Amino acid sequence: MFGKLKTIVILGVLGFAAYSIFLAPKSEQTADLGQVLDRTEFAIIQYQEYLEANSIAEASDAQVDEFTGYLTQVMNSEPRFYDTALGLEILSDAKFSGYADPNANGVRDTGEGEIFTIEIDEANNRLIATDTTGQSAGLRFSGAGFLAGALIGNLIGRQRSAGISAASFNNRTVTPRTSYSAPRSARSGGLRAGK
Repeated sequence: MFGKLKTIVILGVLGFAAYSIFLAPKSEQTADLGQVLDRTEFAIIQYQEYLEANSIAEASDAQVDEFTGYLTQVMNSEPRFYDTALGLEILSDAKFSGYADPNANGVRDTGEGEIFTIEIDEANNRLIATDTTGQSAGLRFSGAGFLAGALIGNLIGRQRSAGISAASFNNRTVTPRTSYSAPRSARSGGLRAGK
């Protein structure tokens, strides 16, 4: 009798271990939303300067795709703030979806889960980054110059086409970038590290 009980316990432990390793849903590392915001701001400013230097007053969809590739490079630049490579895709509503891209092929493959999103809040003049736990951090801009650029104009146009109004973000609870602290599960490093 004791031998059978011991066998059942061993099989149960092995079954649980196998489930945990092979079948249980994988949870992604939490991203440092402060780094997401800082790097997004940097990339937007740099890309807008590029557009202005080339006298481009209205960004095309191809240029938004080009910016998405550039933003992906910036998110993955050293020092890294995420353990694996990150991929980004622009959704039809102008939301950027950041996902784990361990094979760094720039394509969201099966099992490569979303890590964060980035949205533009026109009415409140800010970027909003949100992680998979629902935590949001926002980076506010002084003046309207940031939102007047060709790139942001295209993104706001996409929002309007998707039915997102300027006031859609007014009731969102967002931690200001200046008060945001990365969770313990996030890797820190990069622009404004330590905030």
